[in-house]
Amino acid sequence: MINPLSLWNKTPTRQAILDFVVAVTDESGPSYVPPAERIATFDNDGTLWCEKPAYIQLFFGLQRLKEQAATNPALLAQPAYKAAAAGDLAYFDSLYPGNLTELMKLIFDTHAGMTQAEFEAQALAFLSEANHPRYGRPFKQLTYQPMIELIRYLEANEFKVFIATAGGMSFVRTVSEEIYGIPREQVIGSNVAYETRLTDAGPVLFRKPGLVDPISDGPGKPVNIELHIGRKPILAGGNADGDIHMLWYSQTSPYRSLQLLLRHDDSEREYAYDTGAEKVQQLAAVRNWQVISMQGDFLQVFPFK
Repeated sequence: MINPLSLWNKTPTRQAILDFVVAVTDESGPSYVPPAERIATFDNDGTLWCEKPAYIQLFFGLQRLKEQAATNPALLAQPAYKAAAAGDLAYFDSLYPGNLTELMKLIFDTHAGMTQAEFEAQALAFLSEANHPRYGRPFKQLTYQPMIELIRYLEANEFKVFIATAGGMSFVRTVSEEIYGIPREQVIGSNVAYETRLTDAGPVLFRKPGLVDPISDGPGKPVNIELHIGRKPILAGGNADGDIHMLWYSQTSPYRSLQLLLRHDDSEREYAYDTGAEKVQQLAAVRNWQVISMQGDFLQVFPFK
């Protein structure tokens, strides 16, 4: 690439990434890594796309809860339906991180009973048509352009890039090729149980209630990486405490590795917050992980200004 990482400011962070890629691709150098081992994994929420004022998939789940409550008002007696109808994001925020499993089950179970094809059609329509409350743009446009440029740079240097999201694998897969250029099969995430039913049209996949263990967050991320990839990443990128295990796991690779931690410190162009990332930021200093400052390192944030 003639001008790699052109959407990044010329900072030590950008240079560290460039130096790492040069080192692991130099066949004559001591840090050379064979192409088959050049695996990169990135968290999604807050690392590749915006996660504020709430996770995008939560907005998707709230839409479904509202629809169900409108059809059956008796559901409003349940706290989640009542909060969804009132647009009370604070209720759902109160479930994280202490009741993460409960929160995720609530979001995922909203679409239980429908076919996988129906779910994906609804998810794609939501991501394409529903607008972010602050930016007034479709949710699928809330992607960090410097991170996507980094993905292209890695791929140009024979890295195979995976998304390792705590969110729904199927939810992200509906747009991963369009917005990230990452094939569906290279998206790892939390998953629901499925069942196949024989119909007149043949076997049809249906979504069942409940999540498949482990959730792709925290200690579950390395497990799912092993299940889906079978190789340790030599580069991993995240932004929150739920990414600690993935970042540290990549650092145990026998090859030279790089860990990237995106810090949200740009209230003007995005959001400024450290909540939910206190532990990983402390550990980054101890373990020499590279911290990306959105304010200082990103020349541009979103595809729109």
